[in-house]
Amino acid sequence: MAKSKNGGTRSFIRGRIGSDVYSVGKDGKGARQQVVRSLAEQVANPRTSAQMFGRMVMSTVMQAVSALKPIIDHSFDGVATGQPSISEFIRRNYALVKADAEAHPHGDNTFGLNKYQEKGVKGGLYIISNGSVQLPAAVSISTTFMTIKLTENTMTVGGLKAALGLSADGYLTAVVVGGTSGAAFARVRLTTKLADATAITAQNVASLFTIEGNVEVKVTVYQNSVSFELAEEGELKTSGVIVSEKIAGAWQHNQCVLTGDTDFEFNASAALPTYPTGTQMFLNGGDL
Repeated sequence: MAKSKNGGTRSFIRGRIGSDVYSVGKDGKGARQQVVRSLAEQVANPRTSAQMFGRMVMSTVMQAVSALKPIIDHSFDGVATGQPSISEFIRRNYALVKADAEAHPHGDNTFGLNKYQEKGVKGGLYIISNGSVQLPAAVSISTTFMTIKLTENTMTVGGLKAALGLSADGYLTAVVVGGTSGAAFARVRLTTKLADATAITAQNVASLFTIEGNVEVKVTVYQNSVSFELAEEGELKTSGVIVSEKIAGAWQHNQCVLTGDTDFEFNASAALPTYPTGTQMFLNGGDL
């Protein structure tokens, strides 16, 4: 209750009547006054099928961002490190996931997104770096192993340098993702001071490299190759190798697209947005 101008009392109401919302505010002199606000009759952001589909795609991509952030925040040539690089990852991979799901709406696709999306986010063949540097022909990765393939005659420090062709600053980043472990990565630099004629053996191979990352890497010699094991076999699924070289004072990379088996899920920390399937709506696989 408040006094009116003629000395009487005035009642204020709060709540909603029809499309009008009543509340109590104050005028320019601090006196209480009735405030009425009309609700919008048309929502600016309706849950159309296209918008709901877009949110599902974005949720899938953002789960990948969460798992791969230590890699994708600096791996796109010509893009600033940090959020600009992450935004570039989102831009490129959103388009891939969207096109893939539209082409394969019932599943059996590269990213596992389908119109009956279940809890969790599927793995996918994401672009994790982009640039003009080439991956050395001797370097490959399969599931949990990165391998530098040499020959019997080139199993020396000099042969290893020639096979990699990297500068003193250059390095390789092996990435494997999937399963319950999320993502594992290791940055590998050739830092040995041994003479080029030194033979590579099981006893000295680990000392040839400086390795950083979020997992312990096992370095071995096997059939004229140097191998780097990032995880237990079968634990992780998709993988790739990023080459990083400093050229004319700027870091440049290769184009790396993850390859391998996409039949796994990143752990979803939050519910996925609803996605319409015909006349039905699903939230993490359950009826709304």
